[in-house]
Amino acid sequence: MSTATTEQVTLEDHVNAATEVAFLLDIFAATVDTIMGGATASVGRIAGREMARKLPVHLTNPTLEEVVEILASRMKAGYQFRLEGEGTERTLLFDHCVLREVCAKRGLTMGTALCRLFHAYLDGILNELICRPVKSEVISCGDQCRLSLRTQ
Repeated sequence: MSTATTEQVTLEDHVNAATEVAFLLDIFAATVDTIMGGATASVGRIAGREMARKLPVHLTNPTLEEVVEILASRMKAGYQFRLEGEGTERTLLFDHCVLREVCAKRGLTMGTALCRLFHAYLDGILNELICRPVKSEVISCGDQCRLSLRTQ
């Protein structure tokens, strides 16, 4: 008879895992940015569109508001964001962003390679779900990040 023991995951295990993930995300984004340069946004958008196709979400002619609400709900473990404004130019506000914590752990400046890759990824998800081009641009970074979202 086997005597299997159950290991308890400690707070130190979680901290070590978060540190490792922060390192890997930093290195991944920096590598993509170094290799692809200006094409990094395309890499993020392609990945975002692929991700959107795999989401168990079926929408008929959705609005940007509906899609942002769905994504905010699905991504709430690491992000808190909301849409403000009207028309084709809107503001996406990030009150909480797990990548902010990654930047802090790694001593990275917010708004650089990792953030740009993530925002391009999010653009790709939005593009695919609303079936229209969406482009984000960072307005400001800090305790609350603001992005300008333009749809066509």
